[in-house]
Amino acid sequence: MRLNRMTDLKLLQFPCRYPIKVMIRTGVAVREHLDAVVQRHAGPLAPDDITERPSAQQNFAGITYAITARDEAHIVALFIELKDLPGVLMVL
Repeated sequence: MRLNRMTDLKLLQFPCRYPIKVMIRTGVAVREHLDAVVQRHAGPLAPDDITERPSAQQNFAGITYAITARDEAHIVALFIELKDLPGVLMVL
């Protein structure tokens, strides 16, 4: 069974740890822009809070940020800004 991500947010108790995965095309400055947006919304993250996994062909990467979400609006605002960045394919 597949659940609606936004409906799932209502089941969370805030503040909470929340992973956000971003699929990107590898290339010029995409990662730097992502890091800047996440830091603006969630504050500085420890290196252990960020993981990156390249695709087999090195054309794409999945980056996961484990943030402390304050509320549903906090997560939604971050998703919206991340989705608008050039080079971002998907935000989960």
